[in-house]
Amino acid sequence: MTPADFPALREVKLFRTMSPNDRATVDDLLKLRMLRAGTTLFIAGEPGDSMVILARGKLAIVSTVAGHEQIIAEIAAGEFVGEMACIDPAPRSATVRALEDVVLFELTRPDFARLRRLSPGAASALTGEIIHEVTARLRAVDEKIERAMSGGLLSSGSIPISNPRDLQAAMHRAPPRANPASGKVAAIPSDERSMWTRFVDKVRGGG
Repeated sequence: MTPADFPALREVKLFRTMSPNDRATVDDLLKLRMLRAGTTLFIAGEPGDSMVILARGKLAIVSTVAGHEQIIAEIAAGEFVGEMACIDPAPRSATVRALEDVVLFELTRPDFARLRRLSPGAASALTGEIIHEVTARLRAVDEKIERAMSGGLLSSGSIPISNPRDLQAAMHRAPPRANPASGKVAAIPSDERSMWTRFVDKVRGGG
């Protein structure tokens, strides 16, 4: 099986600015992997040296909260995860596990370096799309933080960091009343700031 065998990979955002020849060069470097449901792909804190593009099935980004694992995001066919590992050797920022049997294609950091030699244009396009994706994720996180902070939602303790649907619902709740004496919303406790920081780290993906 090759990437061309999977319709979901034809419109992957990472490849949208590449020429057909550059795309073919990338496809030749991708390694096919198949995982059974429940198999762990990445583990938070471990060194990262590859990214994956999902061709079939679903992956989950998993966070451990109070000793219990929670799914904080899902990766569907045609999407990718772990892309920062190709350009930054930092440890994985989250655990990623197969929700069902999956087919994926992996690009390792050594093969990314090889891509730079074989096709500088393809490597440049891929790097640009990775930066664009990471920037978009951080912007989305910043917007969530701003909305939560302006509404005082964090101080209510009502946002569970492990459930994005609950977070979205919480965003629409009425903000707390200001203190009549000062006209200010109560400060956010430091332990809640820490909780929110952990949430932001996990939302950033498998890194």
